[in-house]
Order: sequence, then structure tokens, then C-alpha cells
Amino acid sequence: MSYPLLRISGDYAHVEVRKGRGAQRWQDMEEIFNGEAKRGQEWEGGEGAKLSAKHCIDAKNPASTISLPYTVTGTSGINTGKPNVKVFPTKISGLGLLSVPGHDDMPLILHEYSPSGNCYKIRLIAALLGRDFERREYDILTGETRTPEFLAQVNGNGRIPVLQIGTRFLPESNAASYWLADGSNLMPHDAFDRADMLRWMFWEQYNHEPNIATLRFWLAFVGEANLSEVQKTQIAGKKAAGNAALQLMEQQLARTDWMVGHHVSLADVILYAYTHVAEEGGGFVLSGFPAIQGWLARIAELPGYVAITD
Repeated sequence: MSYPLLRISGDYAHVEVRKGRGAQRWQDMEEIFNGEAKRGQEWEGGEGAKLSAKHCIDAKNPASTISLPYTVTGTSGINTGKPNVKVFPTKISGLGLLSVPGHDDMPLILHEYSPSGNCYKIRLIAALLGRDFERREYDILTGETRTPEFLAQVNGNGRIPVLQIGTRFLPESNAASYWLADGSNLMPHDAFDRADMLRWMFWEQYNHEPNIATLRFWLAFVGEANLSEVQKTQIAGKKAAGNAALQLMEQQLARTDWMVGHHVSLADVILYAYTHVAEEGGGFVLSGFPAIQGWLARIAELPGYVAITD
């Protein structure tokens, strides 16, 4: 017979342990322990089962998990799980910033058009991390980001968002998001997961945003009657490409709760911005993507969450 045994190797403010057979996702496993755990505490699974544990750093906030679930399965005899998880200071909780020089003492100004999902990314990240910032609004429909003053003083490319950090200006939403999240629990600790996070962020700008976000802007803000003939001919292609992007996300989220690993990361926030308003562009029906719908709900439940209209 084979009975997996998971033994905690350190003291943790919060530990969740689940067991199951054949489950692909953490949420599909049965919870058998949820609370504080002391060094040497053990749990035994049944024959052919697997045990998985994830560790939180704030006993009052289970969402503060910053380690991947450690899974142990029994194949012959007893296997002992000794999670090699770094114990972080208990004063750090949730998704908040760790100690990163230059982050906490820099005044931030977001130059934005508030209905934009690209601008919303930065606002949402700041809210999740508890960062204060000033907002400066520009009307892109009337060309306020193409004035000589804006081009000379904010962004020579004439686009927003731009995150102003002290006296420096950082355009491009994903670059600004990366700077803001650096050192926080939105950044995976595993090197492969960090690279995978960047993969999804690059993909968002190349496959997702040009289709889903563009259709939303064209149809919900500009109006189809005001589009050029060239733009009108692109609508069907952008609908097809946008649905293909959503399908790829659906496949990923059917396997895992989050886009990267087992914890919310910057990739989730980046992709959330335009995915959750995709239906405003027409041609996208989110009810046809149940895994995405569950993921959207999980993000909306994160402490500090703000809506795009806030």
C-alpha cells in the first residue's frame, strides 16, 4: 500500500492542505486543514492520493500566499514532504510591497484616459499594493495627448498611460506596471514563472490587446459610423483573433487558477484589464468561457480591488 505523508518543516502563520486523486487544480482538491501550522505537523493521505500544501504569511489573510503549493504523492512506502519555503516577515501581508529602494519615497502621477484598460492596469495594481498616486486626465478623442506641450513634456509618442515617477516619465502600460509591481508579491519568486509572466504580458500586447481592446475602443467610444473604411474591413478579423486569444486563456485557466503558477501575478492583472470589458467591443461573449469567468471573479475578490469606473 502507498500512503503519502506531508510533514511541515517550519512554523507558518497560515497553511492550507488539500488532498485528492487525479485533480489538476488546487481548487479541485478537498481541503483537510486550514490554519496555523507548527514545525513537524503531519497529514496522511489515502492510497493513491496526493497531498498538497500552500503557505501564507498572514494568518488573517489566506490570500497572502506567496509560495507555490508543495505536492507529495505516495508510490511505494511513505513519502515525507518537507516544503522548502522561505518564511517571510509576518509584517508583510497580502500583495503588498517588500522593501524596494526607490519605490516608497517616489511621488507618482498617472497621466491617463480613465476608460482605457491600459490605464486601468496601473490604477488596479496601485490599489492592490496600497500605493498612492495623483491622476491627470486627458481626452484622447479630442487630441489632448497630441498637443505640442504633451509631446514635449510627457510622451513624445503621444500616447497614454504614462507613469510619472518623480521627475521621470515611463510610457507603455506593461512597462509601467512592471516597475510598480517590482518587489511585490505580484512578481513570482521562481525564475521560470517570472519569465512565463513576461511571456503572457508580451502576448497580451501582441495578440490580445490589439484585437479585444481595439474593437472596444472603435465600437464603444468612436462608433462604427465614424470608422474609416479600412477600419471597418478589419472588424471581422479582429473578432476572430480576439476570440482565439480568449480561447487560449480559457485553456490555461481550465488547468490552473491563475495565468502563471498557483498565485495571482502581474500577468493576471495585465490580462484582466481588457478581458473583463471585452463584451463592450461586440463579438465577444464571456459566458462561453467559464474558466475565464471564474478567474475574473477571483481577481475581483482580491483585497484592494477597484473597478475600472472608480
